Amino acid sequence: MADQELWMELLKQMQRRYQSVNEVFRVTKEIADVLSRDDRVAAQMLLGMRQEEIDHLVESEEKIYLLLECVDQQERASILALLKGEREALSDASFEEKKIGEIGNNIRRNLEKIVELDRMVSVKLAGKDSFYQK
Repeated sequence: MADQELWMELLKQMQRRYQSVNEVFRVTKEIADVLSRDDRVAAQMLLGMRQEEIDHLVESEEKIYLLLECVDQQERASILALLKGEREALSDASFEEKKIGEIGNNIRRNLEKIVELDRMVSVKLAGKDSFYQK
């Protein structure tokens, strides 16, 4: 099983991911709001801000995968399922593992909300050329 130091570092990365996902959600909501007022200039500016947060998400994912290089493939798959909110932590798991599972579930739910908002934004901006229309 993964050691305590690994779980602590994974927890830190997941907390950072959660903050970034929340920021992406907040900015995406702002984009939808400004588009409802037909303010495309503000929307473009906000899209740039959102991209910065998405870049932070990519960086944190890369760090997580680097951390997981120290565990065997089966354990890595189990930990990744926990990180992605695809499974619950075991009842006898450490505090960190349980917290990571909670954060993973929250991130997964927020990502689903972001996709729905993004779908509306994309259709509003690109119409029939929207990514979601293809």
